[in-house]
Amino acid sequence: MPRQVNRDERRQEIAAAVLRLVATRGVEAASLRAVAAEAGVSMGRVQHYFTTRDEMLRFALAHGNTLLAERGARLLAEHKPITPREAARLFCILLLPLDEDSKTAARVWAGLVSHACVDEPTRELAALAYANLTDFVVRWLSDAVPDTDAQTARHLVSVIEGLRWPVLFGVYTEQQAMGIVDAQLDLIF
Repeated sequence: MPRQVNRDERRQEIAAAVLRLVATRGVEAASLRAVAAEAGVSMGRVQHYFTTRDEMLRFALAHGNTLLAERGARLLAEHKPITPREAARLFCILLLPLDEDSKTAARVWAGLVSHACVDEPTRELAALAYANLTDFVVRWLSDAVPDTDAQTARHLVSVIEGLRWPVLFGVYTEQQAMGIVDAQLDLIF
């Protein structure tokens, strides 16, 4: 009897290889051939699941977003019970490159966002990711702090986005970045 192959698992395994390549060598390195080598599969197998490089990159971006959401859910679950301010701080920590996982995620995001500048479907996916992030923060803050408006939530997202790259590049220390985050949270809470 032939072995059953889970198509989603295979695509996710290939996406994980894409994410590793983008994080360590940049989006330019994520050719179908390089991804096949990184995933330990044939190029034909990669082409079976992804007909183009751009399709593969878009799937990897979506997969990375899913991994981030799962990591956020685990982080919140580990810290229960938690106040709304503590939850907001954890959320900020999740998005800032303060540990190896989040540094890798930031490098991946930077590579894929640069690709989004020249590839319309990737741009749409990246724009959707930003919109979903902002919508989540708007909803969450509205529930946590009833008098909070959408502009306050957008400002918090912008502060985090503005901190991501200086932290990743070593311009700001973790303490400096978290001082800025705490000052922003003090304004909200």
